[in-house]
Amino acid sequence: MKKIIFLSILIITQILAKDIKINIDEAISLALENNGLNKISKINLEIAEAQYQQALSANYPSLDAVLYANRDKQDLIYQQRGTFTLPTSLAYGLSAINNGQPVTTIPADIDATAYGRDTIKGSLEMNYALYTGGKIDAIINQAKLNKELSKVAIVRSENDVTFDVKKYYYGYILTNELHKIVNKIYKNMKFSTDLAKEFLENSTTLKINKTDYLNAKLTTSLLQSTLSKLELNREMLKNAIGNLIGLNWDDKVEILYEENEVLNQNLSLQKIVEKAYELNPDINQINIAVKIKDEQIKEAQSAYYPQVGVFGGISRTYNSYEYGYLSDDNQDTWNIGVAIQMSLFDGFKTKNNVLEKSLNKKVINEQKILLENALALQLKNEFLTSALGFKQINILKEAVETASENSELNLKGFEYEMVEARDLVQSQLTEAYIRADYLKNMHDYLLSLATIDKLVGQKINENF
Repeated sequence: MKKIIFLSILIITQILAKDIKINIDEAISLALENNGLNKISKINLEIAEAQYQQALSANYPSLDAVLYANRDKQDLIYQQRGTFTLPTSLAYGLSAINNGQPVTTIPADIDATAYGRDTIKGSLEMNYALYTGGKIDAIINQAKLNKELSKVAIVRSENDVTFDVKKYYYGYILTNELHKIVNKIYKNMKFSTDLAKEFLENSTTLKINKTDYLNAKLTTSLLQSTLSKLELNREMLKNAIGNLIGLNWDDKVEILYEENEVLNQNLSLQKIVEKAYELNPDINQINIAVKIKDEQIKEAQSAYYPQVGVFGGISRTYNSYEYGYLSDDNQDTWNIGVAIQMSLFDGFKTKNNVLEKSLNKKVINEQKILLENALALQLKNEFLTSALGFKQINILKEAVETASENSELNLKGFEYEMVEARDLVQSQLTEAYIRADYLKNMHDYLLSLATIDKLVGQKINENF
């Protein structure tokens, strides 16, 4: 039963598997759409946007509704003990009840309910910051700059994804073309080996000995082994590209490419460096970090200024005792006011906080200089590498044609017993070496251009 289920799943999987043909532009587009790291970067941008909206809330007044209900152990009793001293006019007025003697004091022993044990209070409270010394603006600007950092992270992620696609794509082209070359030479050598064997056995005008035959046979075996390795590498590169563009493990991908004319880098090194200083994600990130430090300095400096706010509220209170402090006359209240707070002395805390933020900004500026120099050096190295690669490609073009013609002539000559086996082997391997060198230079040149594109960066999409 388990075998049947396994086979069923395997058959369904094969049916659902897709066959996809793709070129480099389509591969990059799909990778940018499906790559997991790029999706995470975009989610982080959404988080930064939410944080920015939170910071903006400080520009508006806060309005809070509060409902308060409470039951105490018992009613609150107001107690008073002692005597009241009466004024003279009143003291003589009460003399009739004291045998004609003036009443100067009366007892003041009172137990009265102040308010009942049950209280319910509803209120609406408002607070609004009128002036904060620039603190709110600094916090909002920091949140806005954090959004820009998230956009830069998306650009960096897209640059990385694009470069990875190009790296595997160019690697596939190199491997596939090498496979074609080795396969062609393998077939030639296999044919030549079989022919050499026939010459050894049947030829009357013998121009080959057994040693030549064994050398040719060994070369053929080595070429066959190389073919197997290239086939494995080719499949692994196809799988890597499929993974980058978001295909399932069982999808089959076919890489499409054309042998187009290779164009030289059309920008000067100076222009490339200038463009990188403008667009490179790391440079942009550190520029934004400097701006954030400026806002943090402003936030710290706000402690030198007063904080001014307005507040107000209305409330209604119900109490289980209808008299006392919370009588009907006092159940509805309102208030409005202005609060001002200013630090007069904080032990130099603010001064040192501002100093700390200023020194942090200096550190970042120094890091920016180091980063710009390192970026320029990387670009210079890649630019020189690409320039050399372009020259090598043009030099090797003619060598490839010559080597190809030479190997064809030697193969024809060997068929008619006009060329010795060692010359045939040498011509075939020479063609393979020169073609491989040409392809390697082509691969390195294209990869160098891709690296330059990655280092330069791209403009931030304002639609993020």
